[in-house]
Amino acid sequence: MKIIVVEEQPGQGADYITAASKAGWELVCVSDYARIAAVVTQIDADAAVLIARRVNEVVLQTVRLFNSTQPMPVVLYTGDSLQQSIRDAVNAGVSAYVVDCRDASRIGAHLDISVIRFAESQKLKKELQKAKTSLAERNTVDKAKGIIMRQRNVSEDAAYKMLRKLAMDRNRRIGEVAGEVIAAAEVLI
Repeated sequence: MKIIVVEEQPGQGADYITAASKAGWELVCVSDYARIAAVVTQIDADAAVLIARRVNEVVLQTVRLFNSTQPMPVVLYTGDSLQQSIRDAVNAGVSAYVVDCRDASRIGAHLDISVIRFAESQKLKKELQKAKTSLAERNTVDKAKGIIMRQRNVSEDAAYKMLRKLAMDRNRRIGEVAGEVIAAAEVLI
């Protein structure tokens, strides 16, 4: 597994890099916060380690940058134990927030945990998106059934059967056909 390390000052992440290497992680880039935006899309990494004395807008923007351009687990090592800082970092997308870690031997475990949490978070996001899509499609089908019921003066069950047959005849999903029925009805109104 490969990591990116982002530090405030040159050499600040040396202990983290050494510990991660001992845990089997390969370093692919060390950068500072000012230059990370220029290189993040060019690097193939599995996780990011951010080091910051305090959580500030620059750190939060860096976390958001990773999540928007190259989603990956982000471990933040900081001396900032303020609840608001923790909340802001987690909301920005940090997978693991570690305060005052002096035991370098734990860094490998932090990275491993962040990878697992990130994978679980991504899985939940996909499931949520799938559920939202399914609900939207169901609403579209219901609206199309209503249009068919009014225009053809048929029952809800008959309208659904018509939609389903049309979808099967066209080899398309029923939600797509329902959307076309709605679009056609809107044109005629």
